Amino acid sequence: MKQRKVEIIESAIALFAEKGFHSTSIQDITDHAGMSKGAFYNYFSSKEELMIALFHYYNDKISQKISEIGEQNLPPRETIKKQMVALFTSFTEHKNFIIMHFREQNSTINEEMRKHMLKTQYRSMKWLETNLLSLYGEEITPHLGDLILMAQGLQNTYIRIFIFDDQLLQPEALAEFLLQRLDDIVAGLLKTKSTMISIKNLENLFSRLHLHTEQSLQDTIHQKLLNMGKTLDKLPLPAEKRDELKSVIEFLLSENEKTDPNKMVFQGMLANLKGVKELENDRKDIARIMGIELL
Repeated sequence: MKQRKVEIIESAIALFAEKGFHSTSIQDITDHAGMSKGAFYNYFSSKEELMIALFHYYNDKISQKISEIGEQNLPPRETIKKQMVALFTSFTEHKNFIIMHFREQNSTINEEMRKHMLKTQYRSMKWLETNLLSLYGEEITPHLGDLILMAQGLQNTYIRIFIFDDQLLQPEALAEFLLQRLDDIVAGLLKTKSTMISIKNLENLFSRLHLHTEQSLQDTIHQKLLNMGKTLDKLPLPAEKRDELKSVIEFLLSENEKTDPNKMVFQGMLANLKGVKELENDRKDIARIMGIELL
């Protein structure tokens, strides 16, 4: 990632934590980063797009640390402990981001952000599934769903304490304490043989949430394509040109109705709408929602 883009993201993290998302202007961010508004728009079209990039930036940094530890071929218990320590340490190092996220999560989350958060939660679940199976063996499989939920509950509760008072807990001591509590939970589950939520139940839940989120995003794209068609009707364009552009929009509306719209098709067809200034904002929004680069 380019250094200037990182500077914008880091400035936004600090300001969003201090002032809140809605109270922070683009001018505030560029002043803090020591650059012009024009430089901001070289990388982001809006604060909302910046927010999504910020979320990716933070999660990518954590994921990289977790992956590096996983590649060290350590014993399972040492692997999960070191990964927990890395996670807790990253929360103290990026406290501003977490504070901002807790403060603004209800007011800044749109469907696109919800999609990214769901993916992060799913990766967290799969990380726990892999590590818990390595640590406790196949005998915990019937209890894996419950164990994942309880592990996440314990971890997330203590993370909140870390965020608001990072002197109260030490990452390594907390990681060891949580592992001991997981030992206790596993012993209890194996003894009573009781189960509430299976791993299959969890997988099905995430699958339903994913489908719901994808449908919401497709609804948003559908509305933006309709808006583009209405905009074309108002523009003083030659009839042949208008018909050509509207046929592109009709094609994209049809593609968007599919269960899994083809991103390459969208990328190519959106390029045909380039050059009409009045369509550009919707064109950029659709590309961002689909995670494609405009040609």
